Amino acid sequence: MVIVLLLAALLRLPALAELPPGLHYDEAANAILAGDIGLRGARPTFISSYTGKEVLFFYLAGGLMRLVGESVLSLRLTAAFVGLLTVAVTYRVAVALVRDRRVALLAALFLAASFWHVLFSRLGFRAITQPLLQGLAVWWLFAAARSRPGDRPGRSAGRAWATAALAGLFLGLTGHTYLAARMFPVLLLLATWPLWPRLGRRLGVILGVALLVLSPLLLFFAGQPDAFWVRIRQVAPEPGGLSLGESALRSLGMFFVEGDPYWRFNLPGRPLFGLPLGVLFVLGLMVCVGRLARPAVASERAARLVLALAPLIMLLPTALAVNEIVPSNLRAIGLLPFVVVLPAVGFVWFWDTTARRLGAGWVTGRWATATMVIVLVPALGWQTYRVYAETWGGRADVFYESDADLAAVAAYLDRLPAGEPVFVAALHYRHPTVAFLSQQYEQVRWLPGAAALPLPSEGPATYVFPRSAPLPAWAAPYLATAVVEGGPPGPDGAPVFHAYRLTGAPPVDLPAAKADYGGVIELTGAKSGANAPGEVVPLLLAWTIRAVPDRHVEPFVHFEDAWGHRWSQGGDNAYPSEQWVAGDRLLMHADVSVPAGAPPGDYALRVGWFHRESGERLPVLDEGGRFAGTAAVVTGARVVAGPPPATLPAPPVAAEGMAAGLRLIGHEALPESIEAGHRLELAFWWVASAPLPPWRERLVLRGPEDAPPLRPAETINLADTRPVHGTLPFDAWAPPAFVVDRQAIRLPADLVAGTYHLELVIGDDGAPALTYQLPALHVRESTRVFDAPPLAEPITATFGGEIRLLGANRDGDRLTLAWQALAAPADDYTVFVHLLDASGACCLWQADAWPQGGGSPTGGWLPGQVVVDDYQIQPPPGTPPGAYSLEVGLYVAENGLRLPVTMSAAAPPDAVLLDPWHVP
Repeated sequence: MVIVLLLAALLRLPALAELPPGLHYDEAANAILAGDIGLRGARPTFISSYTGKEVLFFYLAGGLMRLVGESVLSLRLTAAFVGLLTVAVTYRVAVALVRDRRVALLAALFLAASFWHVLFSRLGFRAITQPLLQGLAVWWLFAAARSRPGDRPGRSAGRAWATAALAGLFLGLTGHTYLAARMFPVLLLLATWPLWPRLGRRLGVILGVALLVLSPLLLFFAGQPDAFWVRIRQVAPEPGGLSLGESALRSLGMFFVEGDPYWRFNLPGRPLFGLPLGVLFVLGLMVCVGRLARPAVASERAARLVLALAPLIMLLPTALAVNEIVPSNLRAIGLLPFVVVLPAVGFVWFWDTTARRLGAGWVTGRWATATMVIVLVPALGWQTYRVYAETWGGRADVFYESDADLAAVAAYLDRLPAGEPVFVAALHYRHPTVAFLSQQYEQVRWLPGAAALPLPSEGPATYVFPRSAPLPAWAAPYLATAVVEGGPPGPDGAPVFHAYRLTGAPPVDLPAAKADYGGVIELTGAKSGANAPGEVVPLLLAWTIRAVPDRHVEPFVHFEDAWGHRWSQGGDNAYPSEQWVAGDRLLMHADVSVPAGAPPGDYALRVGWFHRESGERLPVLDEGGRFAGTAAVVTGARVVAGPPPATLPAPPVAAEGMAAGLRLIGHEALPESIEAGHRLELAFWWVASAPLPPWRERLVLRGPEDAPPLRPAETINLADTRPVHGTLPFDAWAPPAFVVDRQAIRLPADLVAGTYHLELVIGDDGAPALTYQLPALHVRESTRVFDAPPLAEPITATFGGEIRLLGANRDGDRLTLAWQALAAPADDYTVFVHLLDASGACCLWQADAWPQGGGSPTGGWLPGQVVVDDYQIQPPPGTPPGAYSLEVGLYVAENGLRLPVTMSAAAPPDAVLLDPWHVP
């Protein structure tokens, strides 16, 4: 056993700080958390950050850091020590379960030489503690069951109760190891019931101590239940993902068919057991299952149940995680130490059976077993060393998966002069690898995803791009004059990073654009491009930072057609606003996706900034400092014709309609109900396989059957047009083509309530080529009002000659506005209600929507109709009490242009001021 432990140490301890290379994001985060506990006074019960972490490993690592210092070595040394203890405990567990020291010795050897366990024993991951605590809990649980007061002369009652208390202690501590340990009580419940009568009252001690040790965690989850479920929800089954059956089969195959495909935790596809151990594993499992039918004392029956059920129960954490990598060596780590006992059982059974049949009983003695183990140690040890250190550890994949390029960047940062701006690109914001390893971390400004390039207003600046986030092609011209320095070579011979030092800001030559976002940031240039559906349209924006916002803001980009439909959206937080410096320029690049089916033509990119917590957008201000919308429009984006995707996306509602060379495959769902006068949004999904005639597209409304005809005829022709709002005739399509044809049809304002039938007809003036019946359209009873409510504050202001503001009512922080249509409005205008600051600038608070919270678009109003609109004015916390101005008006959402105001009293030309608005 000493030789086995020496082998375990030789595989786990040498070059711990260098292998695995670098320091992965998760390891670095663990190192920071351990340092917080060991050196900075943190005392968490459960760590909610990073999707939640149990704390036992971090207290162990923090304690070691307190003794030997905060380093990668101390973090990984904790895991190595835990791994060594697990090898030793595996011996005791096997003795407790099988009562055969030969099996125990072989099980310890198999674990000592396990590539799986060696890998995790050299990583600073909390999961390594789960096998150790599970082993300790089972060892002492069986020890408690096999020893009662008076069983042996001189054995005291206190020792028996202490053994039970230790079993409870380790059982409770198991809950503080890793998420997958939540299945361990299920295994004990199903496997150890034969022990309960023998344990008697000591079972209460075990459970009581376990609950006592686990109670801080249980109380934490009781107060914060989301922390318990957050990671479970992330990996739980979802529609369209891997089924539970498929995941279970893959998980079962990890034993000796195909294992974890992830480089970080395995040689991709390498099973847990090779062919020899795989055969022995199956043999040992069959032996344990077969012995369940034999008469046995309680402890023996429970031991066989533990070994037989562990491969199934403790496999569930990876089998159930269908939205993650399946199978997963990490989530299956709860199989240890039990699964290494099974091949040892199979080996000894085969050895003994063969020896009996050959009449060579002497080879079953312990000295023969010891000799055999000593022979196996160098063979298994050398094999594991080669697989881990040479095959796995020497891979470039492992090098870069382990964030070794960021570790090299951290060392480089410590050589830079202090105080100068330094920008580091990385896949993650504030990467913990750099945070843990570099003394210059606080001066770094981050470029997540390498999608932004800040240009300081003065002085030199250094930009570092690691291999995992290389300098993008769009940014290369702006660093063409920089002095370039390469990092050390990686396993593939290429530098692991490149550093660019600029002594002055380069010129930015982009088509001019101008938009002032609340005095915080200003758009100064923009350039877009063209691409086919299924690809991306590039967008490059130039900004000037005017001030650092008091709250975090993020950009958004909406890809819209000429009729305002949003086809896609994006907006990477490529340069978080807490890093902004007033006066700096900022280049931002975005690849805006063009969905399959987007028709060829010109598109607009609507660009703005918003607060993620509240959804509130920064206002766009005109030259006079007044509100001019919440986004600027960048033109120049264009979609060009391209081939349809190999696999067509599934439409929301499948359909089937055929004409010569044209097929209708589906459409978007109709609304459950709609009011007369409102706009009906339709979208038809077409596939063209041949050139098409110049057909027209008609929409016919029929019914309702239970009401008198609305017109002399029983049908209403809603539209007679061509695809894509009349701009893309069928004969202009280049087959093969896939086009999502969107139409927006205004229903007649005098349409009575009822159920209608909507029909799509494709053809020319002769016979239709295709007729398709859409689902029933339910037109609901009109709720239009034509009488104004009582108004305490009459106003009578006319907007654009179309809509009149009749007046307002105030009640505390509530504001009610009454609008009336003078004529049928030409568009769906947006109402703005803005609480101006003390200087009269926008905005302390704002609301921008269609009236009635977006439920009553103005384009559907009838002449004379009155619409009542309610608002709750909510100034931001900390607003000084006093009298402020409230401005109200209407604008066109597409361009932010306000409707002009006509009223008797002096007022701004495009808004109505409600003075004073008192903030308590």
